[in-house]
Amino acid sequence: MNICLQNDWKDFGNTVDLFRHEILHGLGFGTLNVIEEHKKSLVKDETYIWNTRNGPRKAARVYMDYSKAAVNELMTPFLSRFNYFSEISAAILESTFIGNVVMRALLPFLLSIFIWHSAVCLDESTDTEDDQVIKAEIDIPKEDWIPVRQRKLKEGDQMLFLQVIWRHGDRAPTGTYPTDPHKEESWPNGWGELTQLGMRQQYALGRQLFNTYVNTSNPFLSRRYSSKEIYVRSTDVNRTLISAYANLAGMFAEGVNGTDYPDYFRWPHDWTPIPVHTVDVDQDYIGNVFAPCPRADELFNQAISSPEYKKAEEDNKQFLAFLSEKTGTNITLQTIFSLNDVHHIELIYNMSQPEWLTPQVSTKIRELSQFTNMYIYGISKPYLPELIRLRGGSMLKAIVSKMRQKLSCHRKNDTGEDCSWMARLKYYAYSAHDTTVAALLTTFGDERRVIRGGLPKYTASVAVELWDLVDEGPSVRILFHSAFHHKYHVITHLTKGCPEDKEFCPLRNFEMRSLKFMPVNIEKECRPQAAFGRKSDYKRNKLPYRDF
Repeated sequence: MNICLQNDWKDFGNTVDLFRHEILHGLGFGTLNVIEEHKKSLVKDETYIWNTRNGPRKAARVYMDYSKAAVNELMTPFLSRFNYFSEISAAILESTFIGNVVMRALLPFLLSIFIWHSAVCLDESTDTEDDQVIKAEIDIPKEDWIPVRQRKLKEGDQMLFLQVIWRHGDRAPTGTYPTDPHKEESWPNGWGELTQLGMRQQYALGRQLFNTYVNTSNPFLSRRYSSKEIYVRSTDVNRTLISAYANLAGMFAEGVNGTDYPDYFRWPHDWTPIPVHTVDVDQDYIGNVFAPCPRADELFNQAISSPEYKKAEEDNKQFLAFLSEKTGTNITLQTIFSLNDVHHIELIYNMSQPEWLTPQVSTKIRELSQFTNMYIYGISKPYLPELIRLRGGSMLKAIVSKMRQKLSCHRKNDTGEDCSWMARLKYYAYSAHDTTVAALLTTFGDERRVIRGGLPKYTASVAVELWDLVDEGPSVRILFHSAFHHKYHVITHLTKGCPEDKEFCPLRNFEMRSLKFMPVNIEKECRPQAAFGRKSDYKRNKLPYRDF
């Protein structure tokens, strides 16, 4: 079946943003103005299949009427590849990526995206032959989820405790390179600050948490904020603190006027103030994985002394020299992440990029950043469990300790001094960073299969649920949320040491498999064990407010 533009193409500019509308169609999704003879044969929400060299891929598609600007489709992996979204509804795109926030930098990758005329028809099952699209789809990691058997909850099964760790929302770059024309004044709140988009993303995550744990037939949390039920902790960084407030505004937006907040006409609508706690960033080994830790620095230096890393340095020597010349600063494998970060964010905001920063250069910068990340977290060759322990172990230990304490108080039905707080507490949240989420996933041993390259995206989060199951006893269920528009999905079965086909892991199993990654005394374990070799160029732990 062909869907034809006929003579309606001239009207597009008067109805919706041409870029947002056309780029989806250029990638093979949706209909335009369906000609009358085909309307009866349309099937809503049908599955769309397109072929790549890795085999067929599928996504749901929803037909729309452009004249009503009802852009209500799904984006292909090609589009998600460049703005770090996947399976995102274009309706969300319309309401979230407004104006020049949309990535018009994508246009060079598509052929003739705006060349629409009366003779153009879109075959709904036609595979695109655009080499750039095909290559981008090939680069997406292959989905290799192990099937997980869902356990049907039984009468008597009880969820006891929920811990959620999330990354902040969209932010400004934490800095830039000397030759970049876009300086700090280009960002309304300055380097590293949460943007309005980031606030909206976190609000959306809060609403999703509300719909998952509150707005259900068997709610786990109260609809209104209760100081006895929830506790929220953030790293002492502006963007994570504001993210926490935005998230809570979305999660607890059903307070009672005059009870939960003042009955005052100037008071923000439905906003219940909820406290967010923090500690000094240099002492926050739970949220700041780059809190001062000399032993971690030693291990990182050991990792980058490996033959594999040395070879990568040599192989990319000319490329790094090229970047150093163009940026006006020394770019190494250890510092290239900062260039990748600012480049990626500027593209999201449609900021002009220098001619030397071609798509090929951009891809290589990203790949080298991902390469170095593996060494930073101890998951490269050599594999360094001790570095994993020092980076992500404190968060893991906090999670396990709270589950154990909660279970103990629950079983004893203890309301004494030791349990007076924990017995009633149901929800403990951490507002942190991509590095925090990534380091935690390395302790699970599933980081590559969960985030599939790079670092967790904005608002990515891990939810760890503690259950008391009738037959199995105390059990853990782990879920992952990859971006603000996604739902949580189970990753328990990807955690090493847990059953590979079940959504619940016995708490005892989870504790035992976690032991080697949980520090006993992080301050003692961070003490140096040997004199430093060459000094690392990696500075993230030196600039906690700016670089994570």
